[in-house]
Amino acid sequence: MWKSGKGVLIVGIMLAVFSLAFQVIGLATAIPTIMESFNATHLYPWAFTTMVSGMLAATIVAGRVADVRGPAVPMFAGFALFVIGLTLGSLAPSVWVVLAARLIQGLGAGALNVALSVTVAHGFSPRERPKVMAIYSFCWVLPAFVGPPFAAWLTGFDWRLVFAFMIPPVVAAFLFTLPGMRTVQRAFRGGHDVPPVAVLPTAAVTLGPSLILLAGQDLGWVSVASGFAGVAVLVWGLPRILAPGSLGFGPGIPSVVLSRALQAGAFFAAETIVLVTLQQLRGLSRFEVGLALTVGSVGWTIGSWLQSQSWVKLSRDGFVTLGAGLSAVGIGALVAFAWFPQVPLVAGLGFWVVAGLGMGFTMPSSAVAVMSLSGDDEQGRNQSSMQVAESVGNSGVTAVAGGLYTALLSTPPDRLAYTAALTLALAAAVLAVVASRRIGRIPNDLTPSGMLEP
Repeated sequence: MWKSGKGVLIVGIMLAVFSLAFQVIGLATAIPTIMESFNATHLYPWAFTTMVSGMLAATIVAGRVADVRGPAVPMFAGFALFVIGLTLGSLAPSVWVVLAARLIQGLGAGALNVALSVTVAHGFSPRERPKVMAIYSFCWVLPAFVGPPFAAWLTGFDWRLVFAFMIPPVVAAFLFTLPGMRTVQRAFRGGHDVPPVAVLPTAAVTLGPSLILLAGQDLGWVSVASGFAGVAVLVWGLPRILAPGSLGFGPGIPSVVLSRALQAGAFFAAETIVLVTLQQLRGLSRFEVGLALTVGSVGWTIGSWLQSQSWVKLSRDGFVTLGAGLSAVGIGALVAFAWFPQVPLVAGLGFWVVAGLGMGFTMPSSAVAVMSLSGDDEQGRNQSSMQVAESVGNSGVTAVAGGLYTALLSTPPDRLAYTAALTLALAAAVLAVVASRRIGRIPNDLTPSGMLEP
């Protein structure tokens, strides 16, 4: 694979994914400080939701564009938007500009995520994809090793550096990706039956998580109405923007998409709450929280590596089910960690390793599964549908957990808000296990037979 001339493209993909992940994962350590600097701690959950909302909108559009015109256009647009968001964040004079920067970053990240996945689907063989997606997944989790402590260190000087630092790597990623992208683009043959983007459903799915999060604010009847409206627009919009083959609860792509959406939503909602649990309940400093998350990411790395090894006797659906189960176990144990102060910190970190191990199994395996079940002219829309569903799961579960956390923050005992939010994440993780059991057998292309018994 490296000798075939694809190595430079892989390096570009690695840099691009690392840059995206650093802003999604690494910046999380700096968000509390950013909100405090503008006296806007009540807006803490919005710093995450705005980026996810941008990712939703861009993912929907980019999937259609990638199927019609190839991955080059959404990739180039994604790079440009991401750099604009980084620049705006580094210069932000107010919290509203920070939130706008996060939204623009989300637009860039969503477009890049789809474009990179479609590039892997078109540029690499079925036997190469698991290893490429293992690298892809590792670069998503690598910032969890180096990002939080490094971001905390930069924040000690000036939180604006957390944005500015990533501009050179993003530019380098573009330059490395360009030659390989041109090769993939030249070989691309566009689809003929790709429907246009539905504007109103796209807007509904993008705004839904924000409306749900608004329900957690103390706004009386407005909060109640906002919560119902958020759920309603998601229920109405999602079926209208997802690929028909990804809808429902049936075997194959629908259950892969649903399971991944629920597991990712549970994991990232739990991560958001774990951050404030360690800092506010356990009294850790920003740097110590960064180190804690670094240790917790070991599991994700191990799981991602294991799913790319031919000697692991699991089919693709088996990896997804195992991953969902491990994440549920890890998050369930974190509920006890938040409620019982006598549970030691090292145990809490061990629980987070288990949850991360589950994500390491599921994320690359679900992407490979959708690639193998999709035709050449369906890669963009099906990958987009999976990422949209994941983003909705992420933003939806995070929004509800964040709203619950905000609503209970002043309710005694102090640990109630944290425990309730983690319990909600646990419920989503358990549902992910149930959905994964409906996938059906999906071959493992790393083995000669293409099929391994779980």
